[in-house]
Amino acid sequence: MQNINLLLTILLLPTFLLAQTEHLVQPNMADPLSGAPNNNHFIYINQTVTQKEKLFLFFPGTGAVPFNYREILKHAANLGYHAIGLTYPNSEAINTICLTTNDTTCHSRARLEVFDGEDRHSSVNVDANNCIERRTLKLLQYLNITFPSENWGQYYSGNQILWNKIIVSGHSQGGGHAGIISKIKLVDRVVMFAAMDWISLLNRNADWITWNGLTPQDKYYGFIHQYDESVDFTKCLTTWNNYGMNKYGGLILVDTSAIPYYNTHKLYTLRTPANDPTKFHASVVADAVTPFDQNIPIYAAVWTYMIEGEGKLSSVTDLQNFATISIFPNPVSSILNITCTKCKSIDYKIYNVYGQTVKEGQAINNQIDISNLNIGIYILKMNTDNIIKTMKIVKE
Repeated sequence: MQNINLLLTILLLPTFLLAQTEHLVQPNMADPLSGAPNNNHFIYINQTVTQKEKLFLFFPGTGAVPFNYREILKHAANLGYHAIGLTYPNSEAINTICLTTNDTTCHSRARLEVFDGEDRHSSVNVDANNCIERRTLKLLQYLNITFPSENWGQYYSGNQILWNKIIVSGHSQGGGHAGIISKIKLVDRVVMFAAMDWISLLNRNADWITWNGLTPQDKYYGFIHQYDESVDFTKCLTTWNNYGMNKYGGLILVDTSAIPYYNTHKLYTLRTPANDPTKFHASVVADAVTPFDQNIPIYAAVWTYMIEGEGKLSSVTDLQNFATISIFPNPVSSILNITCTKCKSIDYKIYNVYGQTVKEGQAINNQIDISNLNIGIYILKMNTDNIIKTMKIVKE
């Protein structure tokens, strides 16, 4: 299954593309009023691919810097997104600040201060010159002036960030910041890695998780390792359900599934982290411990799905309809039959193990003739009514 998932990664994902541009910008270069931390923002764009005209904005976890998450930033850029790994004040974990409280507003007050610099929490010291909002705006303005051909100006108007064109994302503490921003701003999508806010004394989520926010519930996606040593897996699932993510499918193990993962919004893994088998928490997105196969991040397909999805399913009902698509026989020697109760037409592509398209077209009477293909393993990708399903076939 690992080899098949790797093949799908190669087929569907442009992680390996070249012609990428990297910018390293210190916060006080973009804004002289900015203070610590002053580690580089990491910025990527690939103008050789079709531009999505959306920004992938990523917030590192506690004490981490964008340098630690370059792979997902490069990946987003190769998908056609402008990508920024933002340096921001993250030296203390919000869950640690609120560890001994029974105040349900502790987490939200701390996070909002980090976001806009307004004094709300005695244990947080972030002013308006160093907050996430200003650092993002000033960086966008700097990039637009310095690299005018790259079109960074589309993400702000005057001194206002256009959040509706931004995918907010982050790991751990950064994932929480992405989450709360989506509550107070209408964003394009929310992509969270191993993130939650939990009040231990009350055994419940912080208040803001259940706020009626501006971003629709179908925009939230989460990914975690089941053995995460920092974020309790069961509590994270509760958090996801409180975001409303349970409306869009069940919990899916990415190790044994392929994109589009039944179009669920809740994803997890059991894979052993790279380099240090104990670092489950960071392994879903941080470069140092994310598993690789042939120089490709093993979770590249997961990242693509979370960033932009595959197909347009939006409910459990749709998922049930989608699940009715099946093929037989498999292995197959000549005619592959497709069963789909609600399909009007089926476009398909068949790829070999090298990622090359060997056959494509439209199924005739729900059949595909593969008699002319060599014996071996192939990937069949079917598209019907904007629903995409990918599966392995064996030609015998």
